[in-house]
Amino acid sequence: MQQLSEHPTIAELTTVTTSLSGYQLLADPLLNKGTAFTEAERSMFDLHGLLPPNIGVLDEQISRRLHALRSFKTDLERYSFLRGLHDANETLFFALMVKNIEELLPIVYTPTIGAGCQQFSRLFRKPRGLFLSLPHKTKLKTILDNPHFDRVEAIVVTDGERILGLGDQGAGGMGIPLGKLALYSACGGIHPATTLPIMLDVGTDNPECLQSVQHYRTGLALAEWLCRTADRIDPA
Repeated sequence: MQQLSEHPTIAELTTVTTSLSGYQLLADPLLNKGTAFTEAERSMFDLHGLLPPNIGVLDEQISRRLHALRSFKTDLERYSFLRGLHDANETLFFALMVKNIEELLPIVYTPTIGAGCQQFSRLFRKPRGLFLSLPHKTKLKTILDNPHFDRVEAIVVTDGERILGLGDQGAGGMGIPLGKLALYSACGGIHPATTLPIMLDVGTDNPECLQSVQHYRTGLALAEWLCRTADRIDPA
């Protein structure tokens, strides 16, 4: 296990311990720092050759990402860009958010989040959050007992049926918990590693969504399943 310095504005701890190295470390958005890995860290975690040789600092990274963000023509493109950054480097994503919250708030959440939910499947890059789906209702306990969720302190849950003024967006409603928890971390200081967005994927009755094979129709016994799922998430 080696110690890795962490962004001090996101958590009280300034270092974390990890056994990851090389590409595995770079693929972890909570630990990846991109070009901000120091020379010593690159040696310690076998990162030489996997990154450009220039050692960057966080402020430089923020400036470059902000310049790239502003080059896009639409807010949906900017939203997609930020989603990608969030999935790749949370240190940089939240630092960018904290320093430019007034500019980025309408992109990360309302009003752009509505279009983000409508285009959720098209913009999907990598798994984030927890999908509790009706077809997997018998596996609910196994899913929630995963040790990965033991440190969770903040949860935002949606069933995707009332997304802003857009109505039922099916699984695309996951964009709402993702956006809200990003703001809770950027504005409220909640460590992103302790947050969990949850989608109660109960299907959809939205005709536009049902034209896609990525959605399924709302099933029966929905209310009973929702109540049972809520009790599993919060037994109190």
